[in-house]
Amino acid sequence: MPKVVDHEQKRKLIAESAWNIIEEKGVEHASIRAVAAAAGLSPGALRHYFSTQDELLLFIVDYYLTRGVARAEERLEISPIPMKAAREILLQLLPLDAEKRTAVGVWWIFAIRSLTSLALQAKKDELTDGLHYLTKAVLEILAKAKLLPSSVDIQLETLRLASIVEGLTILALLRPELYTPQTVEQIVTRHLQELCS
Repeated sequence: MPKVVDHEQKRKLIAESAWNIIEEKGVEHASIRAVAAAAGLSPGALRHYFSTQDELLLFIVDYYLTRGVARAEERLEISPIPMKAAREILLQLLPLDAEKRTAVGVWWIFAIRSLTSLALQAKKDELTDGLHYLTKAVLEILAKAKLLPSSVDIQLETLRLASIVEGLTILALLRPELYTPQTVEQIVTRHLQELCS
């Protein structure tokens, strides 16, 4: 009787093996050959699931980064205190721990590669749209609680808030000694307070 292979389970194993390599050595070391070895597969077997490194990267981004967006979306329902809920959503998007720093590193490699890879562009657009959805949700929480001045342009502030998140993300990666988790939290809190004042 032929062995039944759970393809989704195998893809998950490959994604987790790739993620472990990225966490330990960096995304540049997550080659098809290295990931195959870590997953206990031959490179040929891995190529059965992912024929190029871009396909593998797309799956990793989908598997891990989409979970991060989902965690941030869960915050829409968690705190009954509007300012606290807004702050929690934004902090979920920022690299304040090791796992999120790895995810953000993968995101930036992915984003740069998407500039020249048609295979990656749709996912890049989907994830940036997700960021805009969440920053707009933050503003809607504040507006519904009547904390946001009526003069605030929601469309423009959605983009500005997304820019702040992305800027803090890059700086927290590049200068972690300056942009510590505590400092990033203070910046987010201060921005929300000033926005609502």
